Amino acid sequence: MTFKAPLRQSTPGCPVELLRFDDQNPRLEDGRDRTLRNDAEIIRSLKEVAALGELINSICANRYLDIEPLIVIGDSESGPFTVLEGNRRLASIKLIRDPALAADCKIAIPEVTEEVRTSTDTVTVYRVGSVDEARAFIGFKHINGPHRWESFAKAKFVTNWYKAGRQGGLSIDDIARELGDDNKTIRNMIAGMLTLEQAERNGFSVQDKYARGRFGFSHLYTALSRGEYQDFLGLKKGWAQNPTDNPVPSTNNENLNEVMLWLYGSKSRDKAPLIRSQNPDLADLGDVLKNRVALATIRSGGSLAQALAEVKPVNTLLADAMVDANAKIREAVGLAGRADVHDESLFNIAKQIYTQARSLVTLMSVLAQSEGKTSGEDD
Repeated sequence: MTFKAPLRQSTPGCPVELLRFDDQNPRLEDGRDRTLRNDAEIIRSLKEVAALGELINSICANRYLDIEPLIVIGDSESGPFTVLEGNRRLASIKLIRDPALAADCKIAIPEVTEEVRTSTDTVTVYRVGSVDEARAFIGFKHINGPHRWESFAKAKFVTNWYKAGRQGGLSIDDIARELGDDNKTIRNMIAGMLTLEQAERNGFSVQDKYARGRFGFSHLYTALSRGEYQDFLGLKKGWAQNPTDNPVPSTNNENLNEVMLWLYGSKSRDKAPLIRSQNPDLADLGDVLKNRVALATIRSGGSLAQALAEVKPVNTLLADAMVDANAKIREAVGLAGRADVHDESLFNIAKQIYTQARSLVTLMSVLAQSEGKTSGEDD
Protein backbone atom coordinates (compact mmCIF):
# COMPACT_ATOMS: atom_id res chain seq x y z
CA MET A 1 0.00 0.00 0.00
CA THR A 2 1.39 3.43 -0.97
CA PHE A 3 1.96 5.81 1.91
CA LYS A 4 0.14 9.14 1.76
CA ALA A 5 0.60 12.18 4.02
CA PRO A 6 -2.33 14.61 3.77
CA LEU A 7 -1.66 18.25 4.55
CA ARG A 8 -1.76 19.52 8.12
CA GLN A 9 -2.23 16.31 10.02
CA SER A 10 0.02 13.86 11.81
CA THR A 11 0.37 10.70 9.77
CA PRO A 12 2.15 7.62 11.17
CA GLY A 13 3.87 4.98 9.08
CA CYS A 14 6.02 7.11 6.77
CA PRO A 15 8.89 4.95 5.41
CA VAL A 16 12.26 6.48 6.26
CA GLU A 17 13.33 6.01 2.63
CA LEU A 18 10.89 8.79 1.64
CA LEU A 19 12.62 11.36 3.83
CA ARG A 20 15.32 13.77 2.68
CA PHE A 21 17.52 16.14 4.67
CA ASP A 22 16.91 19.88 4.47
CA ASP A 23 20.19 21.29 3.14
CA GLN A 24 18.90 24.74 4.14
CA ASN A 25 18.53 23.64 7.76
CA PRO A 26 19.12 26.73 9.96
CA ARG A 27 20.90 24.55 12.53
CA LEU A 28 23.82 24.37 10.08
CA GLU A 29 24.10 28.16 9.90
CA ASP A 30 27.01 28.90 12.21
CA GLY A 31 29.48 30.55 9.87
CA ARG A 32 31.63 27.51 9.13
CA ASP A 33 32.57 26.80 5.53
CA ARG A 34 30.45 23.76 4.63
CA THR A 35 29.68 21.62 1.61
CA LEU A 36 26.34 19.80 1.76
CA ARG A 37 26.21 17.72 -1.41
CA ASN A 38 25.11 14.41 0.08
CA ASP A 39 23.87 12.70 3.24
CA ALA A 40 27.36 12.06 4.60
CA GLU A 41 28.38 15.72 4.33
CA ILE A 42 25.14 16.87 5.94
CA ILE A 43 25.50 14.38 8.80
CA ARG A 44 29.14 15.34 9.39
CA SER A 45 28.03 18.97 9.63
CA LEU A 46 25.16 18.09 11.97
CA LYS A 47 27.63 16.22 14.18
CA GLU A 48 29.47 19.51 14.80
CA VAL A 49 26.39 21.37 16.04
CA ALA A 50 24.07 18.69 17.44
CA ALA A 51 24.48 15.90 19.97
CA LEU A 52 23.94 12.99 17.56
CA GLY A 53 25.74 10.48 19.77
CA GLU A 54 23.37 10.98 22.70
CA LEU A 55 20.31 10.44 20.53
CA ILE A 56 21.81 7.40 18.77
CA ASN A 57 22.64 5.78 22.11
CA SER A 58 19.14 6.51 23.40
CA ILE A 59 17.47 4.93 20.35
CA CYS A 60 19.72 1.87 20.50
CA ALA A 61 18.93 1.42 24.18
CA ASN A 62 15.18 2.12 24.07
CA ARG A 63 14.12 1.82 20.39
CA TYR A 64 12.93 4.84 18.42
CA LEU A 65 10.12 6.47 20.38
CA ASP A 66 7.78 7.91 17.76
CA ILE A 67 6.30 10.61 19.99
CA GLU A 68 6.78 13.85 18.08
CA PRO A 69 6.15 13.96 14.31
CA LEU A 70 8.80 15.16 11.90
CA ILE A 71 7.61 18.27 10.08
CA VAL A 72 7.98 17.72 6.35
CA ILE A 73 7.20 19.39 3.06
CA GLY A 74 6.67 17.84 -0.35
CA ASP A 75 4.87 18.50 -3.62
CA SER A 76 3.05 15.18 -3.43
CA GLU A 77 1.31 13.53 -0.50
CA SER A 78 3.09 10.30 -1.40
CA GLY A 79 6.57 11.82 -1.15
CA PRO A 80 9.44 12.20 -1.24
CA PHE A 81 9.49 14.67 1.65
CA THR A 82 12.05 17.19 2.87
CA VAL A 83 12.35 17.26 6.66
CA LEU A 84 12.03 20.84 7.91
CA GLU A 85 12.07 19.86 11.58
CA GLY A 86 13.66 16.64 12.80
CA ASN A 87 16.90 16.44 10.81
CA ARG A 88 18.80 15.36 13.93
CA ARG A 89 16.41 12.45 14.40
CA LEU A 90 16.60 11.58 10.71
CA ALA A 91 20.41 11.59 10.84
CA SER A 92 20.42 9.27 13.86
CA ILE A 93 18.00 6.87 12.19
CA LYS A 94 19.99 6.79 8.93
CA LEU A 95 23.22 6.08 10.82
CA ILE A 96 21.63 3.27 12.83
CA ARG A 97 20.25 1.69 9.66
CA ASP A 98 23.39 2.09 7.53
CA PRO A 99 26.73 0.96 9.08
CA ALA A 100 28.66 2.06 5.97
CA LEU A 101 27.28 5.60 6.28
CA ALA A 102 28.18 5.65 9.98
CA ALA A 103 31.73 4.55 9.17
CA ASP A 104 32.02 7.22 6.47
CA CYS A 105 30.92 9.84 9.00
CA LYS A 106 33.25 8.41 11.69
CA ILE A 107 30.38 7.95 14.15
CA ALA A 108 30.39 4.92 16.44
CA ILE A 109 27.11 3.01 16.60
CA PRO A 110 26.28 0.62 19.49
CA GLU A 111 24.97 -2.84 18.76
CA VAL A 112 21.68 -2.57 16.85
CA THR A 113 19.13 -5.26 17.60
CA GLU A 114 16.44 -6.27 15.14
CA GLU A 115 13.86 -4.72 17.47
CA VAL A 116 15.67 -1.36 17.37
CA ARG A 117 16.08 -1.49 13.60
CA THR A 118 12.41 -2.32 13.10
CA SER A 119 11.43 0.65 15.27
CA THR A 120 13.19 2.95 12.77
CA ASP A 121 11.46 1.57 9.66
CA THR A 122 8.74 4.22 9.73
CA VAL A 123 8.08 7.50 11.54
CA THR A 124 5.16 9.87 12.05
CA VAL A 125 5.22 12.99 9.89
CA TYR A 126 3.26 16.21 9.74
CA ARG A 127 3.17 17.61 6.21
CA VAL A 128 2.91 21.38 5.69
CA GLY A 129 2.12 23.19 2.49
CA SER A 130 4.85 25.83 2.82
CA VAL A 131 7.86 26.76 4.88
CA ASP A 132 5.86 29.66 6.36
CA GLU A 133 3.45 27.22 8.02
CA ALA A 134 6.28 25.62 9.97
CA ARG A 135 8.22 28.74 10.95
CA ALA A 136 6.50 29.62 14.23
CA PHE A 137 6.78 26.11 15.68
CA ILE A 138 10.38 25.57 14.53
CA GLY A 139 11.42 29.02 15.70
CA PHE A 140 9.91 28.64 19.16
CA LYS A 141 11.54 25.26 19.66
CA HIS A 142 15.02 26.35 18.62
CA ILE A 143 15.12 29.98 19.75
CA ASN A 144 13.49 29.75 23.17
CA GLY A 145 12.74 26.05 23.45
CA PRO A 146 14.70 22.98 24.52
CA HIS A 147 16.97 22.65 21.45
CA ARG A 148 18.38 26.12 20.95
CA TRP A 149 20.47 27.06 17.93
CA GLU A 150 23.60 29.21 17.94
CA SER A 151 22.94 32.96 17.61
CA PHE A 152 23.98 32.95 13.92
CA ALA A 153 21.42 30.25 13.08
CA LYS A 154 18.72 32.05 15.07
CA ALA A 155 19.44 35.33 13.28
CA LYS A 156 19.41 33.72 9.84
CA PHE A 157 16.08 32.05 10.59
CA VAL A 158 14.24 35.15 11.89
CA THR A 159 15.73 37.37 9.16
CA ASN A 160 14.51 35.07 6.39
CA TRP A 161 11.10 35.05 8.10
CA TYR A 162 11.08 38.86 8.28
CA LYS A 163 12.10 39.29 4.63
CA ALA A 164 9.50 36.79 3.44
CA GLY A 165 6.64 38.41 5.33
CA ARG A 166 7.27 42.14 5.56
CA GLN A 167 5.64 42.92 2.21
CA GLY A 168 2.47 41.42 3.65
CA GLY A 169 2.69 43.57 6.75
CA LEU A 170 4.64 41.20 9.01
CA SER A 171 6.55 43.16 11.64
CA ILE A 172 9.40 42.25 13.94
CA ASP A 173 6.98 42.56 16.85
CA ASP A 174 4.77 39.93 15.17
CA ILE A 175 7.70 37.52 14.92
CA ALA A 176 8.68 38.15 18.55
CA ARG A 177 5.13 37.39 19.69
CA GLU A 178 5.05 34.18 17.68
CA LEU A 179 8.31 33.08 19.27
CA GLY A 180 7.50 34.28 22.76
CA ASP A 181 10.74 36.26 22.77
CA ASP A 182 11.78 39.79 23.61
CA ASN A 183 11.31 41.95 20.53
CA LYS A 184 14.56 43.82 21.26
CA THR A 185 16.56 40.60 20.92
CA ILE A 186 14.83 39.63 17.68
CA ARG A 187 15.23 43.16 16.35
CA ASN A 188 18.98 43.20 17.09
CA MET A 189 19.43 39.82 15.40
CA ILE A 190 17.57 40.87 12.25
CA ALA A 191 19.35 44.23 12.06
CA GLY A 192 22.68 42.50 12.55
CA MET A 193 22.01 39.86 9.90
CA LEU A 194 20.89 42.44 7.33
CA THR A 195 24.07 44.42 8.02
CA LEU A 196 26.15 41.26 7.65
CA GLU A 197 24.48 40.47 4.32
CA GLN A 198 25.25 44.01 3.14
CA ALA A 199 28.89 43.54 4.17
CA GLU A 200 28.99 40.26 2.23
CA ARG A 201 27.73 42.06 -0.86
CA ASN A 202 30.59 44.54 -0.32
CA GLY A 203 33.15 41.73 -0.36
CA PHE A 204 33.27 40.45 3.23
CA SER A 205 33.18 36.66 3.60
CA VAL A 206 32.22 34.78 6.75
CA GLN A 207 34.47 31.94 5.59
CA ASP A 208 37.42 34.35 5.40
CA LYS A 209 37.28 35.16 9.13
CA TYR A 210 40.68 34.83 10.79
CA ALA A 211 39.73 32.38 13.54
CA ARG A 212 38.59 28.84 12.89
CA GLY A 213 35.28 27.49 14.15
CA ARG A 214 31.90 29.11 14.39
CA PHE A 215 31.24 32.70 13.42
CA GLY A 216 30.98 35.06 16.42
CA PHE A 217 27.83 36.76 15.18
CA SER A 218 27.02 38.26 18.58
CA HIS A 219 30.08 40.53 18.21
CA LEU A 220 28.39 42.26 15.29
CA TYR A 221 24.86 42.67 16.58
CA THR A 222 26.14 43.78 19.99
CA ALA A 223 28.41 46.36 18.35
CA LEU A 224 25.54 47.65 16.23
CA SER A 225 23.51 48.36 19.37
CA ARG A 226 26.20 50.78 20.60
CA GLY A 227 26.05 54.46 19.67
CA GLU A 228 29.71 54.83 18.71
CA TYR A 229 29.45 52.08 16.07
CA GLN A 230 26.18 53.52 14.78
CA ASP A 231 27.77 56.94 14.40
CA PHE A 232 30.81 55.48 12.62
CA LEU A 233 28.56 53.62 10.16
CA GLY A 234 26.12 56.49 9.65
CA LEU A 235 23.17 54.63 11.20
CA LYS A 236 20.47 56.98 12.41
CA LYS A 237 18.72 56.67 15.76
CA GLY A 238 15.94 54.06 15.55
CA TRP A 239 17.42 52.47 12.43
CA ALA A 240 16.73 48.95 13.71
CA GLN A 241 12.99 49.46 14.17
CA ASN A 242 12.30 48.58 10.54
CA PRO A 243 15.71 47.79 9.02
CA THR A 244 16.21 47.79 5.26
CA ASP A 245 18.23 45.31 3.23
CA ASN A 246 21.11 47.82 3.13
CA PRO A 247 21.03 49.51 6.55
CA VAL A 248 24.41 51.26 6.22
CA PRO A 249 24.39 54.25 3.81
CA SER A 250 26.41 53.47 0.69
CA THR A 251 28.72 56.40 1.48
CA ASN A 252 29.83 54.46 4.58
CA ASN A 253 30.46 51.10 2.90
CA GLU A 254 34.20 51.44 3.43
CA ASN A 255 33.63 52.07 7.14
CA LEU A 256 31.52 48.92 7.25
CA ASN A 257 34.34 46.94 5.62
CA GLU A 258 36.73 48.29 8.25
CA VAL A 259 34.44 47.32 11.14
CA MET A 260 34.09 43.78 9.79
CA LEU A 261 37.87 43.47 9.47
CA TRP A 262 38.43 44.75 13.01
CA LEU A 263 35.76 42.43 14.42
CA TYR A 264 36.69 39.24 12.55
CA GLY A 265 40.02 39.70 10.80
CA SER A 266 40.84 38.08 7.46
CA LYS A 267 42.45 34.73 6.83
CA SER A 268 43.36 35.56 3.23
CA ARG A 269 45.03 38.83 4.28
CA ASP A 270 46.61 37.31 7.39
CA LYS A 271 44.95 39.98 9.55
CA ALA A 272 44.00 39.05 13.10
CA PRO A 273 40.89 40.73 14.53
CA LEU A 274 41.21 43.52 17.08
CA ILE A 275 38.44 41.87 19.10
CA ARG A 276 39.71 38.92 21.12
CA SER A 277 36.90 38.86 23.66
CA GLN A 278 33.66 40.78 23.55
CA ASN A 279 34.29 42.26 26.97
CA PRO A 280 36.12 44.64 27.16
CA ASP A 281 37.43 44.74 23.57
CA LEU A 282 34.12 45.69 21.94
CA ALA A 283 33.69 48.74 24.17
CA ASP A 284 37.36 49.65 23.77
CA LEU A 285 37.10 49.57 19.98
CA GLY A 286 34.01 51.76 20.26
CA ASP A 287 36.06 54.32 22.21
CA VAL A 288 38.73 54.21 19.50
CA LEU A 289 36.17 54.91 16.78
CA LYS A 290 35.32 58.21 18.46
CA ASN A 291 38.92 59.46 18.58
CA ARG A 292 40.57 60.69 15.39
CA VAL A 293 44.15 59.90 16.44
CA ALA A 294 43.27 56.48 17.87
CA LEU A 295 41.31 55.64 14.73
CA ALA A 296 44.29 56.57 12.58
CA THR A 297 46.41 54.22 14.72
CA ILE A 298 44.35 51.11 13.93
CA ARG A 299 43.90 52.15 10.32
CA SER A 300 47.66 52.18 9.96
CA GLY A 301 47.94 48.67 11.42
CA GLY A 302 48.39 49.49 15.10
CA SER A 303 47.00 47.29 17.84
CA LEU A 304 43.94 48.02 19.91
CA ALA A 305 46.19 48.56 22.94
CA GLN A 306 48.26 51.13 21.02
CA ALA A 307 45.11 52.94 19.92
CA LEU A 308 43.72 52.95 23.47
CA ALA A 309 46.87 54.72 24.62
CA GLU A 310 45.54 57.70 22.66
CA VAL A 311 42.13 57.47 24.34
CA LYS A 312 42.42 56.30 27.93
CA PRO A 313 44.32 58.21 30.63
CA VAL A 314 47.76 56.73 31.34
CA ASN A 315 46.77 56.01 34.95
CA THR A 316 43.81 53.92 33.79
CA LEU A 317 46.00 51.92 31.39
CA LEU A 318 48.61 51.42 34.12
CA ALA A 319 46.00 50.20 36.60
CA ASP A 320 44.51 47.76 34.05
CA ALA A 321 47.94 46.38 33.14
CA MET A 322 48.97 45.92 36.79
CA VAL A 323 45.72 44.20 37.77
CA ASP A 324 46.03 41.81 34.81
CA ALA A 325 49.71 41.11 35.54
CA ASN A 326 49.03 40.48 39.22
CA ALA A 327 46.29 37.96 38.39
CA LYS A 328 48.52 36.12 35.92
CA ILE A 329 51.48 35.99 38.29
CA ARG A 330 49.23 34.68 41.08
CA GLU A 331 48.08 31.95 38.70
CA ALA A 332 51.66 31.15 37.71
CA VAL A 333 52.73 30.87 41.38
CA GLY A 334 49.96 28.37 42.01
CA LEU A 335 50.95 26.29 39.00
CA ALA A 336 54.66 26.43 39.88
CA GLY A 337 53.88 24.94 43.27
CA ARG A 338 52.37 21.90 41.53
CA ALA A 339 54.99 21.47 38.80
CA ASP A 340 57.39 18.53 39.16
CA VAL A 341 59.85 19.25 36.33
CA HIS A 342 62.44 22.04 36.30
CA ASP A 343 62.43 24.03 33.03
CA GLU A 344 65.45 26.32 32.55
CA SER A 345 63.62 28.56 30.07
CA LEU A 346 60.73 29.09 32.47
CA PHE A 347 63.19 29.84 35.26
CA ASN A 348 64.75 32.56 33.07
CA ILE A 349 61.31 34.06 32.43
CA ALA A 350 60.66 34.06 36.18
CA LYS A 351 63.91 36.02 36.71
CA GLN A 352 62.83 38.54 34.05
CA ILE A 353 59.50 38.98 35.81
CA TYR A 354 61.34 39.50 39.11
CA THR A 355 63.60 42.16 37.56
CA GLN A 356 60.68 44.00 35.95
CA ALA A 357 58.65 43.81 39.17
CA ARG A 358 61.53 45.45 41.10
CA SER A 359 61.71 48.18 38.44
CA LEU A 360 57.98 48.74 38.75
CA VAL A 361 58.20 49.01 42.55
CA THR A 362 61.04 51.54 42.17
CA LEU A 363 59.06 53.65 39.71
CA MET A 364 55.96 53.54 41.90
CA SER A 365 58.03 54.51 44.95
CA VAL A 366 59.46 57.51 43.11
CA LEU A 367 55.95 58.49 42.05
CA ALA A 368 54.65 58.18 45.60
CA GLN A 369 57.54 60.26 46.99
CA SER A 370 56.96 62.89 44.32
CA GLU A 371 53.29 63.11 45.22
CA GLY A 372 54.18 63.36 48.92
CA LYS A 373 56.63 66.14 48.28
CA THR A 374 54.13 68.02 46.15
CA SER A 375 51.50 67.54 48.83
CA GLY A 376 53.88 68.92 51.47
CA GLU A 377 54.68 72.00 49.38
CA ASP A 378 50.98 72.68 48.97
CA ASP A 379 50.54 72.52 52.72
